[in-house]
Formats: sequence, structure tokens, C-alpha cells
Amino acid sequence: MNNSNEHKAIFIRRCPLWFVVLLFFLLGAKADQPADRIIGRWQFPSKGSSVDIYRQGGLYFARVAEVDQAGEQNFGLMKDSLLIRDLRFDGEVWAGGRLIHPKTGISLSAEVEMSRPQVINVTIYKGIKLLHRKFIMTRQEKH
Repeated sequence: MNNSNEHKAIFIRRCPLWFVVLLFFLLGAKADQPADRIIGRWQFPSKGSSVDIYRQGGLYFARVAEVDQAGEQNFGLMKDSLLIRDLRFDGEVWAGGRLIHPKTGISLSAEVEMSRPQVINVTIYKGIKLLHRKFIMTRQEKH
């Protein structure tokens, strides 16, 4: 076999491998879509402050995007500060996250459940989930 034919034979044998790799990445990207529904800007109940939820690797984080005076005074929110870290999607909820209360520095467990595409329920608790605080956040529409 001459050199040109050898290269063609190697290319043809490797093509199926590239196809399998491409298919794997396409299916993997599709599998992330349900978990990525949480990505976006979400407003606190008072509608004055908001967070941006984003994905980094396989984990989800919430960074303060906008702060009103009440959010700053009552909760110690500061623009661009990381509020929630390390949420993992388990197929139903984003759980296992940590919220560091900006004003007190207390570390709390955080869980997020999407009740509708425009509404998430955020549950925070310390220790046992029985003693928790829940609040509803709404998706902020893009302008």
C-alpha cells in the first residue's frame, strides 16, 4: 500500500471514533438542558434585589445582580457578591448548596425547586430541614 492509501485507510478507520465522540457530546449537552432551566436572573419577593444564577462545571451558583436599599440594610446584600454556591441538580431539585448569609456570615443549606418556568422556591435551613425558611423568586424578563 502506498503512503497516500495508508493515510486514507487510517482516516476511514478513525471516522467512526469521531462520530461516536461527537454523538456523546451532543447527547451530554442535551442531558444538561433540564438542569439549566434555572439559569437566569431571579428577583427576590420584594422585587428590588435580584441574583443571577449560572452554571460552572456541573454546579450552580447565585451571584447578587441588583440590590435595593432594603436588601442592603436588612440582609447585607452587596452587588456581585456570591450568595449561593455548589447547587447540584438531582433530576428534580437543585440541592446541596450553601448560602452564606451576607449580614451574619452564618452558613446555611440551600435547595431550589422550580414550581413553574418563571418561579423558583428557595429553601434555606441550618441543620435539619424541618426548621427552614422558604421564599419565592420570580424570573426577571430580559429588557
